[in-house]
Amino acid sequence: MTLDDIRARYPALGFCIYALDPGAAVTLEIHSPDGEVFTFTGPTEQAALDAAFPPEPETAPPPGNAFD
Repeated sequence: MTLDDIRARYPALGFCIYALDPGAAVTLEIHSPDGEVFTFTGPTEQAALDAAFPPEPETAPPPGNAFD
């Protein structure tokens, strides 16, 4: 999921993403309507987003039978 996808899905939340030091981790802050701040870090923007909003596991189709 991209930041734009997450913002569309959770319009009540505020987001801040930054990398202050070259080569260091990217930080994602999520601000809730009641003032709480949740912080996630990762080596890339996508890694920080995935830490906060883990991708849903891909589901395999059910196995076929001998007649498929």
